[in-house]
Amino acid sequence: MCQMHAKHARGEGPLPGRFSYSAFHADLELAPARPLAEIEAMSPEDMARASRIVSAAYNELLQTASSLEDPEYRRLMTECVASPKVTFLEMYPTREDKEKLFADMVRRGFFNVEDDVDHVFPPGNMTPQNYLTAPSSHNAFYNAHPGGLALTVAYNIRMADAYTHHYRQIYGLPINRDLPAAALCVHEYPKVWLYQWQEDGSWREEPRTVYDDTWHAHCIFVTAELMYRRFDARMTMAMAAAHQLSMLDAHMEGREVVARWVGEDRVAHFIQAAAALAQVDPVDYGLLERKDGGLVTGPLPAEQWVTHLADMNWPYTMGAAHNYTWPLLCQLAADDYGIGEGQGRRLNQFKNYVWSQLGQITLYEILVREGFEAARATVGRLVRKAPR
Repeated sequence: MCQMHAKHARGEGPLPGRFSYSAFHADLELAPARPLAEIEAMSPEDMARASRIVSAAYNELLQTASSLEDPEYRRLMTECVASPKVTFLEMYPTREDKEKLFADMVRRGFFNVEDDVDHVFPPGNMTPQNYLTAPSSHNAFYNAHPGGLALTVAYNIRMADAYTHHYRQIYGLPINRDLPAAALCVHEYPKVWLYQWQEDGSWREEPRTVYDDTWHAHCIFVTAELMYRRFDARMTMAMAAAHQLSMLDAHMEGREVVARWVGEDRVAHFIQAAAALAQVDPVDYGLLERKDGGLVTGPLPAEQWVTHLADMNWPYTMGAAHNYTWPLLCQLAADDYGIGEGQGRRLNQFKNYVWSQLGQITLYEILVREGFEAARATVGRLVRKAPR
């Protein structure tokens, strides 16, 4: 063993300090900078079409849809990407019908009594935007910009393809590739309806549903939608299983870890909520089984697990990228572009444009690898500063 390695093995020698990661911001090929006034006037579609990363993701989704072997999956995914519509509300054509439904869902514990019909079921379900312009999440979550939905789903499908490939190769499982590829796209598509753009450059957000939170409305609604369309149980199950199939409740009892896997219970609960909306029996549909006086999913096959495992673009994008790039953009907006507090549309459009052209993750990696000034310089290459 050489002397240097011997010192390291004994815990001696200098500490290494921060690692120097590769720099890349200067090599990015970006469109010419636009003045802030022009950006403020842009529509979500203008921003999405100006973005190479968004346009590429949108086109990739259409290519993926055309590659599916199952013709019904192919048609459904293409519709959800390019010309979506949410049809299960045809069962409730009048406001009185919707109010009765809302009251029933509140009674069952699936909706919050403090909300109302227009908040839970906004208009425009048959004529929403498409994947080109839709953001992926709430205003303060992940890929929160025009085309963020296409970006999220295109990446998730690539993850699903990788999972499918490796489970096939390592375990010899005959996993069907069509299901997770299509399911990840279809699962998200109610967001094109729920996330309606507002004049200030923000958008409407999801209503509270199961567990009284705003994470799962699209999950419940899309499961109900496929039930209403009488789509096969395999795809419909994937809608409900995408979110919390692997949820774990664990605690310590002395030195022992006591683990209770509650994910299947959550999925069964989502299915029951969706079945109430669609007015179907989830057991007869082939989704749930009766056991010990309750309704359970039973064990689910690999396709469902791949769908769930690949629906995971959000932790990195939200927990890392959003948490750092949103404060960064607020600071740059104030310091470099004179966007002060209360200038809602100017700030939102500034943020929407930068993120839609780069992606939150790209900007984050520039910041974390190269530092604040590199991130500032990159934003400056996208948004032209006004002469002082």
